[in-house]
Amino acid sequence: MLVRGEANGSSIELSEEEGLTKPGGSEFYRVTLRGNEFEASTRVYAFDPMDKGLPKFFDGLARDWKGWEGTRHWSSLEGEFELEFRHDGIGHAETVATIHSNRHGHGWSGEIRFDIAAGELERIAKDINRFFGRTA
Repeated sequence: MLVRGEANGSSIELSEEEGLTKPGGSEFYRVTLRGNEFEASTRVYAFDPMDKGLPKFFDGLARDWKGWEGTRHWSSLEGEFELEFRHDGIGHAETVATIHSNRHGHGWSGEIRFDIAAGELERIAKDINRFFGRTA
């Protein structure tokens, strides 16, 4: 599953969805960030005890695709994957994606920034729901 920026070739790829169905609560998926000559990847723990997961976050962005005030932020439960979105008021969602190798501050982190056409948020939300085995 790929979320691609409009102009600079940056992208967020979600993969290894077979990890979402692992028995025994060890659910995970992989996030890969790419931009210009940068690429970084990490596994993300998918446990979501408060039902605030990525599908619900993107459903909210898609619902409000015409605009919202301020920054919308999402983070995985253990903080290894974070997203920030700002609507520029003229049809674009300014996106910042960050991954961390661990949540204790002793590893590495990587970040990409790009714009998404706000009209694409509904399609992206549907793709993310499919990736996580849900219907939008």
